[in-house]
Amino acid sequence: MALPPWLLPLLACPRCGAPLVAFGCTPCGVAYPLRGPFPDLRAGKERLPLALGNRFPPTAWLYDAWRGRSTGLLSGGALTFAEEIAHLRAWLLPTGGPFLDVGTGTGVYREALGERAVGIDPSPAFLRVAARRRPGPYLLAHGEALPFGAGVFSGVAIGPTWNEFQDPRRAALEARRVLRKGGRLFGMLLLGPGPSFGLFRPGGEKVLSLLQEAGFRAELLRFGRLGLVLAEA
Repeated sequence: MALPPWLLPLLACPRCGAPLVAFGCTPCGVAYPLRGPFPDLRAGKERLPLALGNRFPPTAWLYDAWRGRSTGLLSGGALTFAEEIAHLRAWLLPTGGPFLDVGTGTGVYREALGERAVGIDPSPAFLRVAARRRPGPYLLAHGEALPFGAGVFSGVAIGPTWNEFQDPRRAALEARRVLRKGGRLFGMLLLGPGPSFGLFRPGGEKVLSLLQEAGFRAELLRFGRLGLVLAEA
């Protein structure tokens, strides 16, 4: 998969931050491989049960059916999937791009953000589905070790992946690092308290505190058990 010309100068080693040349990092001595059509820039960790499930192809193929209904179900009918996407676009698109979708899954947010958006995900199975259903640039990568330079995006989106991060604090810091000053972060997550099933399920105050510590001015909109994050760097 050929990456668009606008994206290549934004790439950096997820380990040391040095610019990548042909997906190689000279300071680290690492050559990042291709996994099928996707550059494999993974350098983080995942919650093991989720990692195993997300690499199972049927999970990826069936995900869109769940994703389209989950917003309404988890919000108790207070927010629809279409309204979620409208919030995403209203908050991020005015910043102009380029945009990053962290934990893109099947590419729903990436597609909504247009041609100057790149999606990352650690699951090859999900990216194969994303590339087929919603063509565009995709990379294998982790949200806690983003393969981009500092200050290169105007907007970052993080959907339900918030609940799956191994290190949510590190993910927030990484989102702040790759955003330019005045850039915006959009997030959606399942709030606590409640059964975690191995997920990160914070209360609203915990979410805001985590984002403020990472350098954001943040607001949390509550819709039943779901929270939408609108934050500015």
